[in-house]
Amino acid sequence: KIPHPLTILVLVNTSVSAFTVNTYNRKLDLGPGSALCAGLDNIGGEITALARIDRDWQLKTRSSNRPTGGQAGWTKLLLESDGDSSDSLGVSNQEFVYLLEPPSSPSSVILFLGGAGLGQYPHIAYNEFLSRISQKLNAAIITAPYAVGLDHFELSKKSGENLRRAVIQCEENGYSQLLPKFYLGHSLGSKLLTISLAATGLPEDVEGIGFLNYNNFGFADTITMVKSFAGSMGVGGGNNAMYSQIFDFAEQAVNMSGLDFSPNPDGTNKIVSLKYDVTFQKKTRLFIFDQDDLDSSKDFLNACEGTGPSISNLPGNHLASVYLKFGVDDLDIPDEAKMFTDEVTGGFQSASFGDEDNLNAAVGEVCDWMIGKEPKQLPPSIKVNEGTNDKSR
Repeated sequence: KIPHPLTILVLVNTSVSAFTVNTYNRKLDLGPGSALCAGLDNIGGEITALARIDRDWQLKTRSSNRPTGGQAGWTKLLLESDGDSSDSLGVSNQEFVYLLEPPSSPSSVILFLGGAGLGQYPHIAYNEFLSRISQKLNAAIITAPYAVGLDHFELSKKSGENLRRAVIQCEENGYSQLLPKFYLGHSLGSKLLTISLAATGLPEDVEGIGFLNYNNFGFADTITMVKSFAGSMGVGGGNNAMYSQIFDFAEQAVNMSGLDFSPNPDGTNKIVSLKYDVTFQKKTRLFIFDQDDLDSSKDFLNACEGTGPSISNLPGNHLASVYLKFGVDDLDIPDEAKMFTDEVTGGFQSASFGDEDNLNAAVGEVCDWMIGKEPKQLPPSIKVNEGTNDKSR
């Protein structure tokens, strides 16, 4: 038995951002205020590796209300507000985004939303992916962090508005208004962008919309997918039966509760059908990965009235765009468990998460799409659900 909590970072369209199983008491917290629904990163005093890295990052990074003007790297861009942004207790609630700048004046601007959980720390979880795109295209990248929840309407509204405000702020402080702009989303971030753009319309200066691993699962279905995904990662060690029971309990509890996302999958598909017209479709590229069991692109295509967006078919799974390097010190291991560190890590003092070859393939294809190239690989035939119009790509 591993003597400290295990955190499974799963990037799916769900509030399961940091699904923590405590092997001390085997308790699973469900409900609207729980870690499962709120995506809390601090459970019983334990924090995820991403949260710890973010805490250290915040102490060292630069914060500003304007672009740095040629200093490459990440900046915490503080969004200006006309009114009082404090809560009832006087605590500041200033909104912010993360801005990744190239070493010279940018030639384009990319607006990015990450998936559930990892999207709360986009400057860390997607650093390799976004940095490589920025370097190849000399692009500035703005990404809005968000804490996950069941109300995807509210998440899309807030994150979309923060991206819009950030663009205006950058343009008022040196960026040209003529820079081409691209939207790029991963997993839940793709769904949130779909909802946001359907509500606001497509700005004329947007050159393209890219969805990687588009996901539109319902809440109950997500638990089953998390179980499958965790199993493929070897989570649980010798306690596979116990972990299976925990996931089964979570699935039953969610089904009994009637909880679901707003909008649910059918609601999202209806939004796509009504709002995602030919103009949207012509500017959209779906990036589908051959080992991704969490992809909902088929439903997106079925919902589109028209020829649908173009498709890039790539190698990798649902987390192909995530490549992380952790040191043992990045993991917040309790003192009483330090003696087990070598056993757990196999004696290594650092580890990586993800496949760098698949990451580079995704980076290359996204960059090619942004400069106007057609998909390198012919898309696979996508079998539609029964009862819908027949579409193949």
